[in-house]
Amino acid sequence: MVVEKWGGTMRCASVRVCVGVLAGLAASSVMAGSAGFAGIAASANSAETASDNPAGMSRLPEATSTVSVLLGAGLGSFEVDKGKTTTSGGDPNNDISPVLVPQAYYVRPLTDSLHAGISLTIPSGFGSDYGSDWAGRYYSDSYSLVYVAVTPALSWRINEQWSVGASVGINYISSESEVAINTLVPGASDGRLKADLDGVGTNFGLSMLWEMTPKTRFGLVYTSEAKTDIDGKLKFSNQGPVLVDLLNRGVIGDKVKVEQVMPQHIIGGVYHDLDTGGFITADIAWIEFSKFGAASVSLDGDKIDVDDGTYNNIWAGTLGYGFPAIDGLRYTLDAFYVQSPVDDSKRTLALPLDRIWGVGAGVQVDRGDLKSVDLNLHLVDFGKAPVDTGPSAARGRVAGETEHPYALVLSGAYHF
Repeated sequence: MVVEKWGGTMRCASVRVCVGVLAGLAASSVMAGSAGFAGIAASANSAETASDNPAGMSRLPEATSTVSVLLGAGLGSFEVDKGKTTTSGGDPNNDISPVLVPQAYYVRPLTDSLHAGISLTIPSGFGSDYGSDWAGRYYSDSYSLVYVAVTPALSWRINEQWSVGASVGINYISSESEVAINTLVPGASDGRLKADLDGVGTNFGLSMLWEMTPKTRFGLVYTSEAKTDIDGKLKFSNQGPVLVDLLNRGVIGDKVKVEQVMPQHIIGGVYHDLDTGGFITADIAWIEFSKFGAASVSLDGDKIDVDDGTYNNIWAGTLGYGFPAIDGLRYTLDAFYVQSPVDDSKRTLALPLDRIWGVGAGVQVDRGDLKSVDLNLHLVDFGKAPVDTGPSAARGRVAGETEHPYALVLSGAYHF
């Protein structure tokens, strides 16, 4: 990781930016002929396969498109441990406003064996908005990290059983953070620090699909890491005499540059059609999350601190079941689990990530002429995610955890 300051020497910890646990799971897409968040690697029944497993595009006989949307609302609230926290302000303003994530996919055959596709997705997005006067304001007031990916892809059908695919991801990254500054002047109001960073990076993907029988298929997807330089300006207000002196002497600059890594991951899956007309599907994923970090920027004494999260590689899995009903309806059930990417002792306030599990149910409506609609509802438990910053002379100590760490996620897709 590289952190730079234009016009002077910056003493700063190494930096990595966290892009999100579910990036490798494509968890914001809704698959036709699958079950909610399951069936990522091997379902290959709709245009989403252009992003999930490009090799699966070979199964689509004609041009097809999908638009999907995910709407999530959290129910939990972060509560400060007053027995350990040393700064004033108490609990944050817990932001439970819903999050809307749109996606779009398109696939068309070029020849009998060659297919092309493109997808516009938001493979990860995180954020927090605690307010400006809570106990942890010197660590994080508000933070957002968003990826937007445009991914062209090709698939090649080798024979009736084997297909391969390749893709190139073009990823735009935007990170915004705002935090209070302790001016160290008794009775004075806090200063403010804003950081807006962005950049563009690329990665590639390779995939395969083995249709062992007409009813059973296996998929495997590899996505490479992407290194991106994100940079931008630091904006200070109400600095106070200490910070003014640091800025004038060039100890702290007004620009920052971070080398961000979007880590590699591998997903494998199976899909099987049952004789009853239903199906079962499962996925397993490995994500090199140890390459992640967080680009939340704050001031710690006489240096700019960009969160240096120490993360772990993780495993995740999904399981789905679908069964037919009447009048063109199909019902689905699914479940998924993601390991915690960080130890309790190393979790940060900007991204308090924990293990995640969820269960869901959905309905698929066949409208004829290869058009269909999917609707899914999930209950997600994202963990209490306890945080303890440890002591700091300038920022104090903040400890706490999330109570009632649940979210409701409504997702839908239209295939045409």
